[in-house]
Amino acid sequence: MAQSDDVVIIDSEYSQRQEVLDNLPVGTTVIEIKGISNPWKSIREYLEQNRSKQVVHLFANTNYNAVKLGGKTYDINAVDQEFEFSMLEGLYQGSYLQLLVYDCNLGSNPDGLALLKEISEMSYFNIAVPTNCNSIFGADLKFDHTTMNQPTHNSIFQ
Repeated sequence: MAQSDDVVIIDSEYSQRQEVLDNLPVGTTVIEIKGISNPWKSIREYLEQNRSKQVVHLFANTNYNAVKLGGKTYDINAVDQEFEFSMLEGLYQGSYLQLLVYDCNLGSNPDGLALLKEISEMSYFNIAVPTNCNSIFGADLKFDHTTMNQPTHNSIFQ
């Protein structure tokens, strides 16, 4: 059973979408992001209405220096221009929200880590990502890099 403070955000075009959905614990809240509006606004609005959610599990296609969410590609330039990140900062209430990025590529290189640091600084999320993994479904998946040096939660699959 998923913890009540967890929410899964999954891009509708995520390459492993069905496998993720099939392996989530019973009762997990899932928000699917489609390319119809600003994905970060959708996430913010959900979190504003569900203040008990403290851990966001993000499943989205990435490459070494960008995240694709809601049909938009967020590289460092797009992140700098995304006003919704500053709106997300307003959710900070003495403890940082966790954003766990399920990806084996983004955290394995300096450009990806710089992108996550920029998102973190603009949104006040403590972003965690694995720096060395072969599968997001592996029992050994560890979120060993954080942008704010805060403790992190385990994988939703553990």
